[in-house]
Amino acid sequence: MRKYTRLLLIAIVLQAGIYFYLDQVLLVPAADFSQHIITEGNKVAVDPQKVSTDHKYYAKIESTGVSFLTADNQTFKDIPLQTNDIVSYFTWVPNSHLALIGISNETSSSATVTLKAINLDTNSSPVEPKISSLVKGSQIVNVVFSPRINVTYMMISNKTSSLVYRTDADNHLAKVLTAAPAMRIACLQSVDMLLYDNRKSGLVYSRTESGYLKVVSPKVGKYCLIGADKSDNIYIGKLDNSGHISTVLKGTIKGDFKEYETLINPCLPDAATVNYEGSLQVK
Repeated sequence: MRKYTRLLLIAIVLQAGIYFYLDQVLLVPAADFSQHIITEGNKVAVDPQKVSTDHKYYAKIESTGVSFLTADNQTFKDIPLQTNDIVSYFTWVPNSHLALIGISNETSSSATVTLKAINLDTNSSPVEPKISSLVKGSQIVNVVFSPRINVTYMMISNKTSSLVYRTDADNHLAKVLTAAPAMRIACLQSVDMLLYDNRKSGLVYSRTESGYLKVVSPKVGKYCLIGADKSDNIYIGKLDNSGHISTVLKGTIKGDFKEYETLINPCLPDAATVNYEGSLQVK
């Protein structure tokens, strides 16, 4: 009798297991299964730089426009491009659903660039900085911003030079810098201050809103700008004789730089980046 009872219990457990397997694995609702496949596919297909900070939206850039999609591949908003428009730059403002899109449009003799701001949380249409009569081939290649003081700097480059423009909450647009094309820009968050480097001289500069320039990198050695984080820490790279970053230094606008990380494999200046949170990445 005990043996029969034991066999019966085993049969019941096996049957329950089979039903659980059928219910949870083989008979998963189609919607949940599709969601799983889409999510796994996006991990491979989607550029991480096109994904918002909270992973709620991502941007898909095509020749006809920019589409903003949700995690389950549903289109949330479409931004059409005009004839001859080219997207040269895209970024998300950290911790927001505000996307900045750099667009260029060429004629036979000149180029026009526009910085388009798309806020997925509102239907507002902010004034778009537009710069015309530029040299052919000019494109927005970098944008840095301070959400706290609502100031944006954008770098426009062509084959021979780069221009840096500043715009603010009052939509005042002004050119603040003309430089060689091989450079990087960043800005502080608590004050209106632009950071940039000069690859030929190996110096890193700061520029105030009024135009006051100051060298912030150490006096000994050559350096390049890597970036700045939300706490106004500045990251610079010390360059070796071949122009590669061998050591990353971290400091402030006061110039108090200290060694932050020594690179086992030195990298080119453009291969080192730091994000808003202060996470250093070396490709």
